[in-house]
Amino acid sequence: MARWPRLQPGGVAWLLAHECRLAFYDLGESRPGRAPARGMSAFGKSLIALMFISGHIGIWLLMRKMPVLTDAVPPALLMLAGAAMLMIFSMMLSLGLSRSVMALFERGDLDLLLSSPLSSKAIFVVKLAGISFSVGVWFFLLLTPVANAGLFLGQWYWLGIYPVLAGMSALAAALSMVLTLFLVKTIGVRKTRTVAQILGAVTGAALFLVSQLFGNLGKEVQGRVLQKVMPWFQAGGIFDIDSPVWLPARALFGSPSAILVFVLFSAAICWLTIQFTHGFFVRGVQQAAGNARKPLKTGALAGRQYAGNFSRSLRVTMMVKEWRLIARDPHLISQVLLQVLYIAPLFFLIFKSRSVLPGVAAGVVFLAGSLAGSLTWVIVAAEDAPDLLRASPVSSTQILTGKLMAVMLPIGSLMAPALIWMLLQQIGLGLLAMACTASAMLSSALIQLWQSRPATRSQFKKRGQSQVLAGLYEAFGTMSWAACIYVGMQYPAWLGAPVATALLILAAAWVGRIERNN
Repeated sequence: MARWPRLQPGGVAWLLAHECRLAFYDLGESRPGRAPARGMSAFGKSLIALMFISGHIGIWLLMRKMPVLTDAVPPALLMLAGAAMLMIFSMMLSLGLSRSVMALFERGDLDLLLSSPLSSKAIFVVKLAGISFSVGVWFFLLLTPVANAGLFLGQWYWLGIYPVLAGMSALAAALSMVLTLFLVKTIGVRKTRTVAQILGAVTGAALFLVSQLFGNLGKEVQGRVLQKVMPWFQAGGIFDIDSPVWLPARALFGSPSAILVFVLFSAAICWLTIQFTHGFFVRGVQQAAGNARKPLKTGALAGRQYAGNFSRSLRVTMMVKEWRLIARDPHLISQVLLQVLYIAPLFFLIFKSRSVLPGVAAGVVFLAGSLAGSLTWVIVAAEDAPDLLRASPVSSTQILTGKLMAVMLPIGSLMAPALIWMLLQQIGLGLLAMACTASAMLSSALIQLWQSRPATRSQFKKRGQSQVLAGLYEAFGTMSWAACIYVGMQYPAWLGAPVATALLILAAAWVGRIERNN
């Protein structure tokens, strides 16, 4: 029986296939007491396959009742599609920045590849193609059922989704790599890791934040903005229906000329990126590999510096140690930052209207509890040197107290402006919000302290897979403290109900606590 030809190990095609496999590498499920699985589990693959097939069926049933797509696309539909593509591209660029940082600094395979017989340009092309694949694969799974269902119905115009997604993925990969290398050249390797991860988080949330900001400007301000902006999209405006800005949207709807122009444009950007940046790509890798720590100071100055450090109290030393470790982990910073960004519109509402303050206060309580749970997991469950702490001449109570203070202080400082503003507007609500915020933070921290199992920081995004019970305790406990705001303002006599619920959840977490030695 004939077999498919196998790729020659060490070749460009083999390396590209390996890069594509790495896109699924981090999707393995975490299991208590076991090393994380490599790649997606059989259940995950089956679930995605089922969703992919169901998507085809559902979209096919929906498109049967829709008007047939022709080359004369309605202007409103074209502009709506263009706005959706802009949002998708921002997500692609966010993923591309994350994957570029991973390819340059975190994977650790570039020294080996550059010492192989392959040329540096071929390696750079493969890396860029791998980033493009990892950026676009999920959007292909999400949107190609529309193209396939359209083909089944004889509407071939929908096939424009394929080349457009490929062009957008390649363009996002090229731009993210150029930006990452530019940051390396401008601010150095160590700062680039932090800045690029934060930029990736902000880029993915930018359009969401802009839309929420516009929605909270007030009707009068919104009217003035729309009155000024709408002429841009009308006939003769810079963004009218004939503007080149809508060329990607026309390509999405199957216009052959628009597809050709967009694909050629994306290919040209990738070609220019390869031609003019692959040399600095090699130098950037060398900088990353040779990035050394600053030399230690010696002499009297060093003595005074270290003596000052050792003169700190134990709790201050513990807090500074935890904050430094978090500051050195850009990926972790970006993940925690996302929690703040997506709930940031709450703070717009706080300073806009007093009528929505109770609901916003509940949101602040929930955000504080969620952040406290995340940071406690990082500081306690993902402790890098538990054996060293156990061997130190300090009690575990003192260590855990310092860790909990390292969680509480930054989150309390972040929430303080909003809480003070609410206190100035409504004293009763402000006092209740402060009490519930502190309680939610302490509750989430204690739940993670009692329920979380030892792990590594790389498992931050997948911590819920192995610690389901801890996640449920934290979520319901935080929601209970947030509910205290609404119940306390609307039905003060019933305030004891959500408080009792939160305390019962905390008690259940304590009863089922795991043994911890650090």
